[in-house]
Amino acid sequence: MGDAARPSDDVYQRVLQESLDTWSSYTAAVSDDAPFSREALDLQNLASQVPSFLGDGLISPTETIPFSCEEKPAAQGKGSLLVNGRSKWSTSRGTCDLPPIVLPKQLLLAVQSRLSVRLSEDAPLEKWPCVKGLEGYDNGNYLAVLYLAWAYILSVRWVEMLSRSADHESRMYYDVEISGAAPHPDERPAIQIDLGEKVSGEEALWWRNILSSDTCWDATTKYNGQVYLSPWSVSVKDVRIISSAILSVVNVSSPPSSAVALGYLTRFCERYGLYAQCSTALTGVLYIPFLKGKTISLPFPRQLSREQLKAHFSHRVSLPTIINLLETHKELLPKYMTLSSNPWGLRSLLCSTFFNPDIECNLASAWLNPAFAVLDSISSANPALIAAVLSKRQPPLGVLWLGAVCSDVAKPVLRDIRAGMVALDLPSSAWTGIPQTFLTSRTQRVNDESIRRDDECRLLFITATEGHDRPPIWPWKPFGVTQLSDTDLTVQEHAQCPSTHCLEYQSWEWLLSEDGAIQDFSKGNERRTYDITPFSTTQRNPSPPRDISDNLLSQSLSEIATRGIFQWLRSTGYPRNEKGIYQHSWVDMEGTDDEEPDDAESDVGNEVGFKIQRVENWLDGIEGCS
Repeated sequence: MGDAARPSDDVYQRVLQESLDTWSSYTAAVSDDAPFSREALDLQNLASQVPSFLGDGLISPTETIPFSCEEKPAAQGKGSLLVNGRSKWSTSRGTCDLPPIVLPKQLLLAVQSRLSVRLSEDAPLEKWPCVKGLEGYDNGNYLAVLYLAWAYILSVRWVEMLSRSADHESRMYYDVEISGAAPHPDERPAIQIDLGEKVSGEEALWWRNILSSDTCWDATTKYNGQVYLSPWSVSVKDVRIISSAILSVVNVSSPPSSAVALGYLTRFCERYGLYAQCSTALTGVLYIPFLKGKTISLPFPRQLSREQLKAHFSHRVSLPTIINLLETHKELLPKYMTLSSNPWGLRSLLCSTFFNPDIECNLASAWLNPAFAVLDSISSANPALIAAVLSKRQPPLGVLWLGAVCSDVAKPVLRDIRAGMVALDLPSSAWTGIPQTFLTSRTQRVNDESIRRDDECRLLFITATEGHDRPPIWPWKPFGVTQLSDTDLTVQEHAQCPSTHCLEYQSWEWLLSEDGAIQDFSKGNERRTYDITPFSTTQRNPSPPRDISDNLLSQSLSEIATRGIFQWLRSTGYPRNEKGIYQHSWVDMEGTDDEEPDDAESDVGNEVGFKIQRVENWLDGIEGCS
């Protein structure tokens, strides 16, 4: 029997068992020989409707653009430069004159610290997983080489775009001295990369510069007297990666453009048959702004001999060519940059793998506990297998998870989700078509006496009622109904409105310093949306639960989710009819019982209270990110 907040034992255990069966089915669907499908590593389809970075391609290339920027100082020289934007959302379908919602958002434009890259024998993806449908490709391991190449390409493209702004002095430093490679101490290992015999001097110099542990290239912008780096700036530590090509005297007056560098990368990928590794390394680079100047480990390059290259070329099946793949990446590069400049959005997309629109807040534990029990059953020595299982849950996000594994982002994100620290970013959800929250579902028809609480939340937000002008961070919908007479007057008005109310993405705008904006009307949610497997919390003839262990019965995540969404929903106060909820221990953390709990209950309460405090501290720290 449930109470005002907790579900009944029967419902909880039924959802728990169905969740366990669902998540277990994903592990059963993963093949040990080829855990990923080629479609699961399709970055281009995921990002095709993301707005172009800084409005690239939307206005004349000769026009000067004064972007609206804001400096964000930080300690230890790790400040950043943000660019202002906003998303617009329609709120009804019909005759209702409720105006659109405008949500301001800042994206990362520049940083003051670069990511450090080390090579390690036990780095994630040291053993590259086979991909079904790509037999004969991606033999060996060239992730580190590809990663450094993509970091340069995104950085030089950033300089090309930002050079159009009169407020910025953007430049690309590039070492053109052939003798610039100073001798290194013997204790620093050198890894030689075979570029082949027909490599031009300019191409060999580029590879020397991007693989060097010295700073041989730098993408910077000067704004308001302060120098900033490209968000994709990297440096190699403790090891030298050198090319096999012999450098000769070349006449280089400027660094290779993004288009020229992509040509060099295309030839390298063709030589070694790198298809999935190319997209995975690119996705890994998109997480560089997420990492905020930390250090990551990439696997030592594992190269193929020339005899192995010939053998693999002869066995390759006919597939979309690597040239076509790189051409597509070239076209979508500005969209990838926007996705990358929104680290909170990337986090929210990873979190959305666990979102289920049918799950209410007080059943979050029943849904999530089995998910992590299944993931815990996978060896931590094989993080790629965890990414493969998660890609079965939400296939379009497979490449994001593999890139997160490559960049060592997956582990801390999963740890946060397990603790109840989830992320919600409405723009990234709309751009990719990946659902993240109950908030974007349409409202249901309301009877004369009551309204579902999730519909009440939607109407409170789209009408910007007091205390509800920002979306809730919690993705799980509240349970139950509210008496219509107890709701806000605005909710009562629109609950009975003949129009269908919704929250639907319309456009993105890059704000300019002169009160203008560059509008991008790409609508990812109109072109496609990705549905996840329907899940029902009702069952006519429930079978007895099986395989339920005690550690799955903790309801701490349900408590965190319930408290979070009800604090948002009732931020201005509770109606008298909800006394059982606002006095419930899950919601009223201030209240205490007169009786002393026994030791077991005290331990559980302390653990849950610690988790809730940790989540709230975390939320305080990300204020302004969402």
